[in-house]
Amino acid sequence: MAIAKMKKLTLLAEHVHKDNVLKSVQEMQSLQIIPLADKVEENLLIGFTRETSDSEEINYQSKLSDIEYSIDYLDDHVAKPGLIEKLKSKREVFALTELEKRVEQANIDALIHQVSVKEQQLNKLDEELKNLKQEEQFLRKWRGLNFMPEEVSQFKLMHVMIGTIDKEHSEPLVNTIKENGKIYHDEVYRRSDEIAYLFILPKDELKGLKDSISQYSFRELKYLYDVLPEDALYRNLLEQKEIREGISKIKKEMSAWKSVYLDLQLAEEYYYNLSERNKAKDILIDSPHLFLLTGWIEEEKIQNLKNNISQEVGESEVAILTDDVKIEEYKEVPIVLKNNKIVQPFEMITQMFSYPQYNEVDPTPLMMPFFMIFFGMMAADLGYGLLLFGATLFSMKVFNIEGSTGNFVKFLHVLSYPTMAFGIFFGSLFGIELPFQVLSLQEDVLLIMIISVVMGLVQLLYGLILNGIIKNRQGQRASSYIDGYAWAMMLVGFILWVAGSLLIDSTLMTQIGIGIVVVNAIGILVFSAISTPNTALGVGLGAYNLYGISGYVGDIVSYTRLMALGVASANIAMAFNMIIGFLPVYARFTVGVVIIVALHTLNIALTFLSAYVHSSRLQYVEFFGKFFEGGGHPLTPLKTLEKHIWLDQKN
Repeated sequence: MAIAKMKKLTLLAEHVHKDNVLKSVQEMQSLQIIPLADKVEENLLIGFTRETSDSEEINYQSKLSDIEYSIDYLDDHVAKPGLIEKLKSKREVFALTELEKRVEQANIDALIHQVSVKEQQLNKLDEELKNLKQEEQFLRKWRGLNFMPEEVSQFKLMHVMIGTIDKEHSEPLVNTIKENGKIYHDEVYRRSDEIAYLFILPKDELKGLKDSISQYSFRELKYLYDVLPEDALYRNLLEQKEIREGISKIKKEMSAWKSVYLDLQLAEEYYYNLSERNKAKDILIDSPHLFLLTGWIEEEKIQNLKNNISQEVGESEVAILTDDVKIEEYKEVPIVLKNNKIVQPFEMITQMFSYPQYNEVDPTPLMMPFFMIFFGMMAADLGYGLLLFGATLFSMKVFNIEGSTGNFVKFLHVLSYPTMAFGIFFGSLFGIELPFQVLSLQEDVLLIMIISVVMGLVQLLYGLILNGIIKNRQGQRASSYIDGYAWAMMLVGFILWVAGSLLIDSTLMTQIGIGIVVVNAIGILVFSAISTPNTALGVGLGAYNLYGISGYVGDIVSYTRLMALGVASANIAMAFNMIIGFLPVYARFTVGVVIIVALHTLNIALTFLSAYVHSSRLQYVEFFGKFFEGGGHPLTPLKTLEKHIWLDQKN
């Protein structure tokens, strides 16, 4: 039940302090500013206006765009630490004033221009190299030509023709030449798609030859070089070498630009922060002398914010008022989830579904034990759990993994414990049956399925009782019974009914169960009729509510997947072990080791993915649907970027 208590904070100060106040608010990263002009009557805002700063915002965005482009370009050139070193390293921490001072001392425009110049130089060299490569292809084809075409153009009696033709036309062309009988021909080169020919013929035969070969798309050679192809190729390769050396020199120079890279990253942080403060100005209420802002903040962070503003501006220069959240504002209040270190990683499951509303409860601590048990039942292998435990513990101790990735690693680490516990319970170690086990995934499948259904019933009852408690606290007495307590009692009644009829053969238990079901079914109809202005409509709604019993049957059946996935994972692992067992002894301890590692790696990935997905589904569909509506939204305070560095907050 860990939703932070929120307050609405209103701040009034002189216009001259606006920038410093916004900087202090951004530094604390705890206040979500809201547009006050949309919330109060116009006559209360006489003399106040909204500040518009579109041109300034355009400048910030333009500068940000240039900086981001330069950073992206340097990403491919500046030398970076290896993956292991990067995981071990920590981000630098800057105070907001320290960040701004560092960026203001650097000439960011000059750095952007410096990167741009190198980019232009590399682009120019790349284009030249591309042209030389095309030229190289041409020269390599004609390197067998050992005379200059222009040298033979001066012959008086004979004419020399050189050119290429598509391969499919070569045979008819050669036949035409042979039929003439006066033309010498020779093949210069042959490729998969074209062939080059040399023709020597009397000049009086030239017109006839051109007429006869025009139908074959013969392409005469246009040789534009002043040396033989072999010499031109040598010169070409030397030029390519020089260009590559030039490119390598520029890239080597850029690889040492770590300080330039860092300054640009800090500049990205700086201009993003300026842009966010500028956007905040657009939703403030402003005047020539005063400005007014309001927003949502956690109650426990109000004093820190006041202290920081007082330190930057002066306590007497700013008036800060706080108000409690009103009932009609519950849907507008942003949500901050507050849980201990063990529960906190499971907030990601809740956040993927929906944030709770302010008058609801945080379902994370309520869902977490079930999620752990369900995941453990479906993974259920001591070996797999030990691997998950070791990998996550090693990552947390050796590497500096932060943010959402760090939370996910902690989440997996917590899940390794139920995986190991159920691995011992079912006696499974990498698909090998241990000598000790409580239940067997091969022999006790029916009993495991019954346990799965019982656990599902426990979670459903828990969710329904929570529904009743929550709605009763909200003053919805009738709904708390109709949607919560009544259905919980009916499920208990059905359990007693089935147990008395099929398991224990107790008439008394059966009758008690039937009585509980009937009484609460009638209760749903009665309370629906009483709580609805239109009695007939209320009875109809109650009857429709009772029709939902079929959904509960489907919910209960859904929990059998706990058994199904646990058994499937164990049997797949056993099958992999059997496959290796069929190999000869020498193969088992050579190639067999590689195969078994690969197969178990695949099974581990599929097992953990399936356990995660289906555990989440059971929470979202079967559990959350019984008591949790959601629809809230997270707190989005005025904050810094924190993409490349961490901000040193004064909390």
